[in-house]
Amino acid sequence: MELTAVLVNHSRVSMADTARRSDARRILLVDDYVEVRDAVREALEERGYAVVEAAHGQQALHYLVSHAPGAVDLIVLDLVMPVMDGWQFLRVASNYVGLMRIPVVIVSGHPPRLNQTNHRGVIGVLHAPYEMRELIALVAAGLSPDPSSGPPTAPRARSAR
Repeated sequence: MELTAVLVNHSRVSMADTARRSDARRILLVDDYVEVRDAVREALEERGYAVVEAAHGQQALHYLVSHAPGAVDLIVLDLVMPVMDGWQFLRVASNYVGLMRIPVVIVSGHPPRLNQTNHRGVIGVLHAPYEMRELIALVAAGLSPDPSSGPPTAPRARSAR
């Protein structure tokens, strides 16, 4: 059974059978392209993750500050978006202790300047186009079962071949 709840400005939570998936790891997917969000959400949900979507950084930030700590386990973040881009989101999120600890995977068609990704939570960077398996691997690594280790402090850059 597919359940979709509308959040702020067309962002959405999409989970199959919420009772069965209540223990699923939650991923916040932030990208302005609906087609990209749909493809990534589908791939993540197929692997048992619960996905919350936002079309830009401001929606993502609103979701994060209006929900209890721990509502999101990892963020998949595009950099170039309207309203609030990924860079702005990272700067603002770094002012919230609870948010700066959430692992972030950056995905972007515009190669980021890696020195700007020196945000504590950034665990990896994928340059579009990328293979979905690369994203899934970074997500799995970011959600490692050892929470005491926290996210790495230096980003790992990856690009599709």
